[in-house]
Amino acid sequence: MSSTPASQSEVTFRPERTHLLAAVIMAVIGILATGSAPTPWCWILMVLFLVGVALFCWWALRTSTTVNDAGITVQRAFSGSRSFAWDVVSGVSFEKSTALLHTTDGDKHTLPVVSFNDLPRLQEASRGRIPDALTMGREAVDEKVRVVHRDGHEVLMTREEYAEHQRQERARTRGRDRTTNPNA
Repeated sequence: MSSTPASQSEVTFRPERTHLLAAVIMAVIGILATGSAPTPWCWILMVLFLVGVALFCWWALRTSTTVNDAGITVQRAFSGSRSFAWDVVSGVSFEKSTALLHTTDGDKHTLPVVSFNDLPRLQEASRGRIPDALTMGREAVDEKVRVVHRDGHEVLMTREEYAEHQRQERARTRGRDRTTNPNA
């Protein structure tokens, strides 16, 4: 998926244009396969196959999601476009690999070509109206120390919590050494 900036605050998400190359390769393979055994059924299959390839190309060229100062515009290949002003947008969520736009009336609308990895660009284009939980989470984790216990349990701690954890572990180890060797 690619995004093309039309202006500083507008981002358009579109399918990668390499999809078209894949469609051309599939069409050539289909023509060669059906042309090798020219029976009436093969010609029908070839026409159906080429219609499918044409529909796929149409989808790759027409589908997009545009985010700008006015709102979000969803352009679908087969059902037209729809725009949502920022005052009716209540948020964006993800279910499996589908991005969903939530409106204030409780409806959900899919955002084609938008993935979870597009959150930083969505936040930038929406000027913070759509928060980037991905980057905020990464930044929060960058400041933490990961402690893995022997049983495989992992804990994230701040540097101060980690220093306290190490102090307690040293004290616990010293206490264990004193109970096993009273002369120490």
